[in-house]
Amino acid sequence: MDDSGNCTESPDETNRAAERRDPPIGCIDIRELSDVISDAAVALLDADGRVTAWNDGARRLTGYDEATIVGSHYRTVFPSDARESGRPERILERARADGNAEDDGWRVRSDGSRFWAHEEIAPIHEDGEVGRAAPDEADLRGYVWVVRDRTEERERRRQLREANAFAESIFEAQPDIVYAFDADENYLEWNDRVPAVTGYTESELAEMRPLEFVVPEHRERIADAVRRVLKEDEYVTVEADLRTKDGRRIPYEFNSARIIDDDGSVLGFTGTGRDISDRKARERALREEKAFTESLLEAQPDLFYAFDTEGTLIEWNERFQRVTGYDRDELTGMHPLKFIAPADREHISEAIDRILEDGERVTAEGRILTKAGRRIPYEFNSARITADDGSVLGFTGVGRDITDRKVRERELERLERLNAVVRTIDETMVAAETRDEIETAVVEAFAATDVYRFAVIGQAEPATTADGYSWEPEAWARIDAAAAEGVLSSFVDPPADGPGESPFETRTVQCYRDLRESAVDMWRADAEDRGYGSVAVVPIAASDRVFGALVIAADEPTAFADRERGVLQEFGGTIGHAINAMAVRRLLYMDTVVELEFESTDSGDVCIDLSRRGNCTLSIDHVLPLTDGVFVFYLTVSEIDPAAVRDLARDDPSITELRRIDDAEGESYWEVVVRGSTITDLLGEYGARLQSKVVRDGVATFTVQVSPDVNLRELVGAITSAYPDTRLVSKRTVDRPVETRGDFRRTVESMLTEKQRLALEAAYHGGYFEWPTRNSDASEIADRLDIARQTFHQHLRVAQAKLLSAYFGEND
Repeated sequence: MDDSGNCTESPDETNRAAERRDPPIGCIDIRELSDVISDAAVALLDADGRVTAWNDGARRLTGYDEATIVGSHYRTVFPSDARESGRPERILERARADGNAEDDGWRVRSDGSRFWAHEEIAPIHEDGEVGRAAPDEADLRGYVWVVRDRTEERERRRQLREANAFAESIFEAQPDIVYAFDADENYLEWNDRVPAVTGYTESELAEMRPLEFVVPEHRERIADAVRRVLKEDEYVTVEADLRTKDGRRIPYEFNSARIIDDDGSVLGFTGTGRDISDRKARERALREEKAFTESLLEAQPDLFYAFDTEGTLIEWNERFQRVTGYDRDELTGMHPLKFIAPADREHISEAIDRILEDGERVTAEGRILTKAGRRIPYEFNSARITADDGSVLGFTGVGRDITDRKVRERELERLERLNAVVRTIDETMVAAETRDEIETAVVEAFAATDVYRFAVIGQAEPATTADGYSWEPEAWARIDAAAAEGVLSSFVDPPADGPGESPFETRTVQCYRDLRESAVDMWRADAEDRGYGSVAVVPIAASDRVFGALVIAADEPTAFADRERGVLQEFGGTIGHAINAMAVRRLLYMDTVVELEFESTDSGDVCIDLSRRGNCTLSIDHVLPLTDGVFVFYLTVSEIDPAAVRDLARDDPSITELRRIDDAEGESYWEVVVRGSTITDLLGEYGARLQSKVVRDGVATFTVQVSPDVNLRELVGAITSAYPDTRLVSKRTVDRPVETRGDFRRTVESMLTEKQRLALEAAYHGGYFEWPTRNSDASEIADRLDIARQTFHQHLRVAQAKLLSAYFGEND
């Protein structure tokens, strides 16, 4: 450098520079620059931007050696698009104008590969000064170019930006809340979900600590989790209810991990919080469903079971355990057929095969064999268990105790047979002519049925030494007379300390079941000896009168259930009414009857009471029974004014209606409706009938006709018991004349006049009595007889009255 400050070169230096191809620009030596800037590529450019000097750093960076690159323009290291856009020239121009230019961008190596460069270009002036703006191009000597490779740094920054962007996108896109606290539990960071969920503002969140976000009762749990994540565990999961600013509670699951720097120091913790309301609801629903299922299974009155494909018991309810008698350890793994009675195992095994192989829903009946050896009838409803892929896992089902159903079925079978027996006997009783025929038909019909062992009927007699009745067998089948009189009598009249009651006192069917296990020794022994299990004692009664009792023995120990008892109760009444009706028929058609004459002053009789109070005479012309306890009396009353009769009747509560039919001088004819017990009602129970009755001033004389085979002592006892002020005056046997159909016809004809007979015949044959539509009316028939219509009616009514009088036996 000379005294003026310009850079000068000695010839030796110029030669050496030429040898190194490192011509200096002004006084700048590229070697000195390389020593100063050791981490970069350095090159010198002339004023046109051509390379004049190139250091080893530039060679290593670009791949160009000095001999090749010197003389080349600066644009050589730019990509083609940058060259085409004129970017190299703009950088040079900016460096010249501003005194310095920096640029980052892609540059190209000699092999075509790229690197990211950070370059600085400064102008060199004539005076050797570097980095000053050069507005006058004449002063520009060249440029110094310093290039550093920033490819790796750029890649690191890119990766960091991407990582940050990724983290931020995750952070903000996270549906859960994200948080970070330092080691002192100060809030460091959070995502947008935190203020959205909690309701706190950003400024409020910045001042909050972890425990402030949870409900008070869960804070200790969260505090413990924070201690663990900071001091013990790297990762902690805990559940707690998050409390929002407005006080709402939201169940959350918090997953937290500690923050550690490179030297292992704990800086704090971060994590996410997930709203588990839906999960909690599902868990609650599952718990409730499980609890419901378990309670349903345990409350199930039926058995529940599940077996795998190998026939191993895998699930059951408490009812299954109680019924079978096995404990839980014994039940585990047991085979289904072990619970089934041997006789039923084959068809139960076939049912299981159909379930597993064919997928059928099967209903099968079988008897469970308990641990104690009991056999209980059950109905099993089972179905196959399959997985989602269709594979068969086993079968499950329920078993229902059908003991009661089997009992009902058996009861219905017995009931059907009983009804069949009763129908057969009813038909026989209609044709029977004597009581013996009825009783024989009854016992033989029962004995002929396979469900009954034997049957006996006995008559009831009032006891002579004590109250009640005695029982004497009269007809029996499939049992001998001695047996009928022996143990069976004790069923009809059970011991005072025994389990039964007398059917004569209760008037209801008495049943004795499970007799082979009876506590009464003689009943148990006889039941075992004769092979019967139960006995029914059926009272035979009608209108509260006892005729006897039917004793039936059945094979089964559980026979004679409620419905059978109901049928037998009704049947006993049917037999009683049949016997009573037979006595009435015999009384009507027998040639010989017994007449009993009584005298009574008993005011319990409505007619006697009426006569006594009115000091009058009454005669009973006819008594017509309407319904149970209601009778119509047709009375002739004399020696009293009709108005007085009405007054007397009005004061008698048993007289409900009174109608005067006719009256004549000194007497009146009445229709009286009486409600309550009467002598006529009592006589009907014995097939007897009131023949006549006259009451004078409260003293009655009445005659009763009864069949000779009626128990007269019992009848008289019944009358005097019901009406104590009554005594039997006489008894006599009366022969009644036999009246043929011709006799009756002649009797009627003798009562009718010729005109009355003609009127009756014309009306009958002319269709006057047809119903509901008459074939002829009164005018047509009167024209046939050539008489007036009123005359026809008069003749017809008189003829009808005489005919009915003859039929009812009231003609003189």
